[in-house]
Amino acid sequence: MTIATPPPGHRGAPSGTTSAWLRVVLGAVVLAGLLLSGTAPAASAHVPTTDGTSVIRQDGAAVRYTLELDYDTLTKAAGLGALPRDTKDAEHTAFLASHRAGLATYLSDRLTVTLDGSPCPAELGDTGITKRQRFLYARLLLTYRCPGAGSGEFTVRYGVFSEADAIGAEHTNMVDYELGGSGGSDVFDTGHRELRAGHAAASPGAARSDGPESSWSPTGRFASLGLEHILGGIDHVLFLVLLLLGAEGWRSVLRLATSFTVAHSVTLALAVLGWVDVPTEIVEPLIALSIVYVAVENITRGESRHRVLVVFGFGLLHGLGFAGALDFTDDFSGRLLVSLLSFNLGIELGQLAIVTVAFPLILLARRRSWSTLAHIGTAAAVGVIGLVWFVERLLPSGGAA
Repeated sequence: MTIATPPPGHRGAPSGTTSAWLRVVLGAVVLAGLLLSGTAPAASAHVPTTDGTSVIRQDGAAVRYTLELDYDTLTKAAGLGALPRDTKDAEHTAFLASHRAGLATYLSDRLTVTLDGSPCPAELGDTGITKRQRFLYARLLLTYRCPGAGSGEFTVRYGVFSEADAIGAEHTNMVDYELGGSGGSDVFDTGHRELRAGHAAASPGAARSDGPESSWSPTGRFASLGLEHILGGIDHVLFLVLLLLGAEGWRSVLRLATSFTVAHSVTLALAVLGWVDVPTEIVEPLIALSIVYVAVENITRGESRHRVLVVFGFGLLHGLGFAGALDFTDDFSGRLLVSLLSFNLGIELGQLAIVTVAFPLILLARRRSWSTLAHIGTAAAVGVIGLVWFVERLLPSGGAA
């Protein structure tokens, strides 16, 4: 095997004796990577999450709430039991219909709507299923009957899949609402479980989205969601670390980061807007394979003159992966664009944080005599983990994203 010439800053190229040691170390690292990948929870490459959507529309004194949630997680949290993995769609639909009372009980104190502080009684109507990518979602239609003419301040409190349910995963729910004469997009998650809209919500900090000041909170939450997604996505982090490991200097980092940013921004936007739809079964294995490719290139020949183009191609894949965290229900609009840009900003901030922390450490390590061993060993270990992820993602699976 040909060992790559280390980037500038390394002390010494590998001699014949060093090359022999490199092969021994490389073999040990590959073995350690295999053991780590087979036993560590990180092999899943992402923090366990579930997602959902909320479409909230006011119709006079009634509020119609269409809620979509991961099917298996919902039935588990509501205490309805689980169906076999080979259950047909019609059976999934019938199961929800037969357990409508149980679902209504579960949601009664976890999803509430009030108007000027007065509760709006809820009624669970139609139930059904829908599929996005390879995942199955339960679709529930709730109608809230509010007192009076339906004017005033609406408050939606969202407690679905809270810590008390012990579902073993973080939960986010994308919200598209039109209430009290205002509309917008928002995110329900662990740190934000309340939405206010209507006449009394015009004060600073409210969730209305009809002005730059009032739309700041949802904007910040989408940026936070993007930041969490890239930092919580171990595969994206390892890909960036490998790029930094093979970069020759700050100019190289700038070229690679720009190429990656432009590429993933393009496919993120196209996928979120629904103009590009590539199945997760294709995207996720290819993201893992991108890690393997860059790791092998770092070991065998270092940064090639074509790496910027290669990174651009892989960035297109990672953008499709980022899009999996978003699921907007409304058509293209100004508020959707703001939410999308905010999410992408969060991704860029996370990427900047990784570069700012990791690359100076890499430059510092290159001044040490053991830098070549560290370079080869790190690339090999990450490459093996990427290969294991590639194989895992080719295997059929179910459950929540």
